[in-house]
Amino acid sequence: MPRKFYTIFILPHAHARFRKLHLSRNFVIALVALVGVVLTAGLVSPHLMLKVRAQSEQVARLESERNRLQAENEQFETSIATLRDRLDTFDSRTQRLASALGIREMQGLEPAAGGPPDAVPGDPVQGLLDEELESLSVRTDGLEQSLEQLADTWEEREQMLASTPSVMPVRGWFSDGYGWRKDPITGKRVFHQGLDIVAPVGAVVRAPGDGVVTRATRTAGYGKMVDLSHGFGYRTRYGHLSELLVKAGQKVRRGDPIGRVGSTGRSTGPHLHYEVYREGARVNPWTYIGDGK
Repeated sequence: MPRKFYTIFILPHAHARFRKLHLSRNFVIALVALVGVVLTAGLVSPHLMLKVRAQSEQVARLESERNRLQAENEQFETSIATLRDRLDTFDSRTQRLASALGIREMQGLEPAAGGPPDAVPGDPVQGLLDEELESLSVRTDGLEQSLEQLADTWEEREQMLASTPSVMPVRGWFSDGYGWRKDPITGKRVFHQGLDIVAPVGAVVRAPGDGVVTRATRTAGYGKMVDLSHGFGYRTRYGHLSELLVKAGQKVRRGDPIGRVGSTGRSTGPHLHYEVYREGARVNPWTYIGDGK
């Protein structure tokens, strides 16, 4: 087929020969296409540059966020490790305190356990963090229960120690002890159920432990007497008093005055007759005598 051409005439303003150019159709089409590509590239390039720049800034922000999250994660792991170490220390101290108080089993302290975590849907990192926090929360709750149990036991032991008769009710010297003796009035061999402490008339008799006055009255054998209930199975009695300083129902603390030494009732001279009961039975008061302070 014959090739198609386009002829372009160039006419100058001056009187000169005109020129003409013969351009093939294929050349014109290629030239138009090239111009179109150049124009399109010129129009698209700024948009592409802006898009590339935005993506670069987004990548930079993501990288900065990743570094921040990594630093926070490392800090979190360090804090978790420190907290676990402190909990281990508290657990150890709690166990030692429990052992010292005679507690064999603590309510909140469970045996150590572990294992691979179960599959966590969603964000695995968040799942691990939640698991760590849950584990620490469980241990904290257990430790709190253990400390409450220790506090309750300690308070009970402290109360028991404060209530247990453990000091001299009055300063003096011992004339008769607990056990068999010759009755000072009849001369017969009888069992003395208490401890006699000789002291001047009017010497203050003090409670050897915390308690409640159950009786403050006068009887034929004991004369003026006081009975104290200390709880925890302990009870004490004070006989031959010259004066009662408390009333029934009154609460007393260790060292509080409850009466004065005398010789009332069946007595041959000024002294305090002191008895101690344990679970309803008389016991040797000498076991519960301290230094008298």
